[in-house]
Amino acid sequence: MAQGSELWPGFRTLENVQEILERNKLLISEINLNHELRTPESLLRNVILIRELNGNMATVVEAYRHIAGQLDLPGAGGA
Repeated sequence: MAQGSELWPGFRTLENVQEILERNKLLISEINLNHELRTPESLLRNVILIRELNGNMATVVEAYRHIAGQLDLPGAGGA
């Protein structure tokens, strides 16, 4: 049976997005915990974690743009 990436090249991009989103879930959990602790160290750590989260989200948006570009075929009912 063919692997997803053999069927459609964008499949690997979706796998990468899923990995990033799973990482973001962990980041958000740690951010929430640090916020509850309210120590200077935990709040400083949140600055780093939020920057990583922001960068990850930018990567996800770019990946979805890339996938959308692959799906935007001429004559497929698009603009």
